[in-house]
Amino acid sequence: MQVVQAERDDTMMVPGYERQTLQCVSCVESEQRLVFVGEPGLRPAEPAAATTAASAPPTLAEAIVSAADKELDEGEALLRRAIEMVRDSIRSTAAAKASADRSGSMRAKKSPPSRIVQISHHPSEEPAYAAADTTSGLVLLRHRDSAHLRAMCGRLGWQVVEEGVARA
Repeated sequence: MQVVQAERDDTMMVPGYERQTLQCVSCVESEQRLVFVGEPGLRPAEPAAATTAASAPPTLAEAIVSAADKELDEGEALLRRAIEMVRDSIRSTAAAKASADRSGSMRAKKSPPSRIVQISHHPSEEPAYAAADTTSGLVLLRHRDSAHLRAMCGRLGWQVVEEGVARA
C-alpha cells in the first residue's frame, strides 16, 4: 500500500493526526487510515509531490504505516505461535493424563489385593451367587451371574479364590 493523499485531521484531542488514503500498487484498491505523525512543528517538512510520485522515497507517514503493518504481521505470527503452543500443551496434557490413567489401572492390577473373596453359589437365596471375605466370612457382594460378580470383584481389586463347597 502506498500513501496517495494525506490530510491533517483536527478532530482528535491531540494534534498531529493525519487521515491518509492508501492505495495498493498492484490491485489499485484503496483505504483510509487515521495515523499519528507527530506535532506539525516537530516533524520534517514533506513535499506535496512526494506523496503522489511512485518513485519517490517513502515519507515519514509511509514509513510509520509500513512499520505498523510489519508489527501487525509479527504480532499475528506471535499470536498464532502462542495459540499452537497452548493447543500442543493441552494435547500433551491430555495424552499424559490418558497414559497415567492406563498405567494407574495397571498399577491397581499389580498391587496386592485389598481383599480376598470366595464366590459361592446359594440356590435358595436371591441373588444366588455371593462373594464372601475369606478372613471374616462376611458376604460383601451378591449377583445372579457368577461371571459378572467375578468381574465386579476384579474391578474393586479383590482377589477371587476358587469356589469351595457352598455353606448352608
